[in-house]
Amino acid sequence: MADSRRPWVLDVLAADEAWEVPDAWVAGVRRRLTAWGDDPKALRPLVADAFPGFVKGTPAAVWFAHEVAPLLGGWIPVLHGEYADLGAKLTRDFYRPASHLGGSGHVVWTAAPDWPLTAIAAARGFREPGRRQALHLTRDVFNLFVDAPPLAARAQALVAALDRILATREALYLHTHGEYDEILQFWRTDALKDTERALLPELGGTTAALRYSINALRDVHAKLLMTNADEDTGDFARLMAQLLLISNRGFPQTVAKILGPATEDVQKALSSIHTGFDAHAWIARNTDWLGRAVRHDQQVLARHWAAAATRVSVHLSGVLANGAWPEPEVPDLGPLFRLLDRERWRALDADQAAATAEQTSLSVAWDKVEQQPTADGEPIEPLPKPVDFSEDPLAELDSLIGLESVKDAVRRMVAEVKTNLRRSELGLPSHERARHMVFVGKPGTAKTTIARLLSRIYKQLGVLEKGHVVEVDRSDLVGSSVGTTAPMSAAKFREALGGVLFIDEAYTLVPENTPGDYGLEAVATILKLMEDHRNDCIVIVAGYHREMQRFMESNTGLASRFPKLLSFSEYDTDQLVAIFELQARQKGMIYSDDVLDKVRSVIPPAPRGHNFGNGRFIRNVLEEAISNQATRLSERNPDSLTERDLRELLPIDVKPPTSMRAADYLLQKPGT
Repeated sequence: MADSRRPWVLDVLAADEAWEVPDAWVAGVRRRLTAWGDDPKALRPLVADAFPGFVKGTPAAVWFAHEVAPLLGGWIPVLHGEYADLGAKLTRDFYRPASHLGGSGHVVWTAAPDWPLTAIAAARGFREPGRRQALHLTRDVFNLFVDAPPLAARAQALVAALDRILATREALYLHTHGEYDEILQFWRTDALKDTERALLPELGGTTAALRYSINALRDVHAKLLMTNADEDTGDFARLMAQLLLISNRGFPQTVAKILGPATEDVQKALSSIHTGFDAHAWIARNTDWLGRAVRHDQQVLARHWAAAATRVSVHLSGVLANGAWPEPEVPDLGPLFRLLDRERWRALDADQAAATAEQTSLSVAWDKVEQQPTADGEPIEPLPKPVDFSEDPLAELDSLIGLESVKDAVRRMVAEVKTNLRRSELGLPSHERARHMVFVGKPGTAKTTIARLLSRIYKQLGVLEKGHVVEVDRSDLVGSSVGTTAPMSAAKFREALGGVLFIDEAYTLVPENTPGDYGLEAVATILKLMEDHRNDCIVIVAGYHREMQRFMESNTGLASRFPKLLSFSEYDTDQLVAIFELQARQKGMIYSDDVLDKVRSVIPPAPRGHNFGNGRFIRNVLEEAISNQATRLSERNPDSLTERDLRELLPIDVKPPTSMRAADYLLQKPGT
């Protein structure tokens, strides 16, 4: 929840600055949407549930406004702030989603290149009046956003193009009588002026959009290097090589054609950095580089660079083409947005900047702590009040640090379940998919936490009877002699009925080059039980990315039974510090910025080891700090200790964890 004194914003990364969204503008858009909803002549779909999540009878214009609002922020826009889910905010009187985007993260929006023509395409089976109405509807919806600064340029370009079509007999006839392929070709070649085409590159097709994305990144990278030189960053060829390595999809021929002569430079850069390249370390260095740019008054260039790099990353990852395994990842922009937020807050109110920056990451889970004087006049903070998440696992999901792509995937799964439940209530066929999942990621990246939340969510929805989680690894499933593995595996599966069976390091069940290993029997047993109890248990297999890919390819029956993959990114330093803050507050502790600086100093620098504990490491740092505080206070008279003394951590308390050996906290049992 934002501070009531702080304006709510729509922060489009490609824009020069965040937009403080006026209440009057939002109210005006909602009034127009309501008027369309009240108009009996408004175009509506023939099928009642054509717009999932919307109330029955919602006009097409309202649905279209919901769909296109964020996409007016740019091709593959990145949105942040209270209005990041702009379409849902504006259409709240019509839209009833199963879940809302929340938390303090950002949203990367993607769509087909011809997204502005969605309503026109949907009406192609209508008669001439209906198609004409869809054309007017499209124009009127875009006109809602012509005075919204980060959306205005693209909205104005589309309105101008549609006005010309409506005023030109030949173009109007094409849109009311022609085939959609002809209409699309018209938009690619004739509908837009050059200035408008520069604002809407995607309407030229996927290749044109990729060319725009690469060229924009090339230009802004050169500008940012000139103003913020960095020997580790490298030139554009090196940058493209690094993005190609992150995508892990080779060197697409389309990219080579766009790069032209620069292709040779990129290939040389690929050869020089391929061995030993660490994606997380590279992202961390870029975050530091952008942070320095922001602190040196180069905020606009930093924003444009991050927006352009994200566009290229999305293109290269294959997400626009529904790429197969692995599920593509977009580098986390959370640290940059946190820095931009702090700069914005400082400009709004310098006196409240530090307190506001701390409150933002914790406001989901904590009420604001107010100062209260003691008898001797010394201010002391009362114990913070934790939110009780026992009845609201989705709220607990939103409170987690990072994990934006995972959170979004969970919300989509919840929406799918709710939609299918409603279909069943109405006697319609449901579109159920197997709910078993693959979690890939390093230790301590919240895989077990998400499994527990999913189990609770599915219990609330009535999908699971108990909602518990049984956490196992190879030692719980595989016996040491012939005839012992199947009973052990079956016993654990039966224990998980009504809940989730979480198999950590599942790849160890199928060791490489060991064809007679008993783990194969465990896999076969579990697959058989999954078929026999299809709706009674959800199985989640988890482990490192490459090892899990090998595991999934080891048995032809695995891929079809585990249709969902969630990829858990390693936490960056800022996120680890934020986790420390959240967990310290949960334990009722208070701390200063000096303590957080000390925490930052004990976090190993990137690149971190393959087995780095991530969230587990930070938990051990906090527990060690509390233990060190207790040792420090034991030297004082207990009667002299105040509440502040007992709650306050000092920088001297924070040390690298020593109560456990490194191997201990890296190799703990699942969920510990």
